[in-house]
Amino acid sequence: MKPLTQAQAEQLQEITQHLLRVREEKSITIEEIAIHTNIRLSILKALDAGDFQALPEPIYVQGFIRRYGEVIGLDGQALAHTFKINDFPEYSYNESQDSAKKLNIHIPLIVPYALLLVLASVGLIYILNSKLTPESQAQPQNAVPTQDTKTKP
Repeated sequence: MKPLTQAQAEQLQEITQHLLRVREEKSITIEEIAIHTNIRLSILKALDAGDFQALPEPIYVQGFIRRYGEVIGLDGQALAHTFKINDFPEYSYNESQDSAKKLNIHIPLIVPYALLLVLASVGLIYILNSKLTPESQAQPQNAVPTQDTKTKP
């Protein structure tokens, strides 16, 4: 496990106290949370007790916070984002930036079909010609086998 920074530990302490307070106000047991979130009971107890050494990596803890919050009726997504898992600034992915980088090449649909047709024709001609060539060299098509027949007078 990657140890939490001091700032992360303080954030996590505030978040878990808030989750515990809301859970107790709504009279929801920790076992019910474990059932609804599919989070191990030992991890939920560690969160409630503030035993952060027993927790996995911060990215997983962020997911636990989100699911825990949603089960007790809070906005789990917003609550999870208050727990920063790294010191890097938030980067929001913007599809318009990515699409601006893409080349805008448009190939008409007829081009691959025409190419496929040409390749199939060439392949068929090659296969048929290779079958005819050995036969024509071995025996002429119109030739009749000749036998020396002797006629009796």
